[in-house]
Amino acid sequence: MPNTAVRAAAEGMPNLNRRTALSATAALIAAAAGSPPAQASPVSAELLALIANKHTQYARFIAAIDLTTELEDAYLPKTAELYVPLSIGGGQSRTLRYGDLEEVEADLRVEIQRRYAEQRQKLVALAKVAPDLGKQSVAALRKAEQADLRTLKRLIKGERARRSAVGLEQAINERNEASDAERYALNAVCAYRCTTMEEHRVKAEFLLEFATGKFGDLQPEDVDALLWSFLPEEALEAAVKAVEGGVA
Repeated sequence: MPNTAVRAAAEGMPNLNRRTALSATAALIAAAAGSPPAQASPVSAELLALIANKHTQYARFIAAIDLTTELEDAYLPKTAELYVPLSIGGGQSRTLRYGDLEEVEADLRVEIQRRYAEQRQKLVALAKVAPDLGKQSVAALRKAEQADLRTLKRLIKGERARRSAVGLEQAINERNEASDAERYALNAVCAYRCTTMEEHRVKAEFLLEFATGKFGDLQPEDVDALLWSFLPEEALEAAVKAVEGGVA
């Protein structure tokens, strides 16, 4: 995957913005795919393996989505929520249906901390007229906040155990891993440096089918990798060194 230095180098090239890059890429792909080769040139086993891996990872991702959806439908009703009662009254909730438990916990933590921050703000006036009472009240709020955050952590742990018991937690982890693997596989095809016109044709036909809306679009890092794949490796190395030298 192109790193930050590579992307900075690409964005720093004269007269090359994101729109220009996408237009140029589309033109190159269309030209390569639309010109049938006069004679077949060899296609490396490496390129064929990268494309095959992209198909494999895509199938894995779809299977993971199907399994996760099935388990969510069986285990989590659309109204399922995680509710955290608060020591200051009321509570804070977050839907469990959409999103990983890490996201649920992070969102609830932020909201609980916001609620307590609002309560502490209300004590500013009290602290001015009764400093000791104000300090005691703030300390009590902080103690209650920490207790509620521990309750949140305990509820998340319990929910994760229940999900694991039915296989949902494992399915969600597999879905996330499969998604990453599928993205890396596509980027690897984009980054492959073709050495024959037949390789350019095979790569172009693949990207036209799998990266033009039907199965998803190229992400910025994919466009960077694709554009750099047309240049000699020396140019990429020189650009990276130039950027790293400027940063230093």
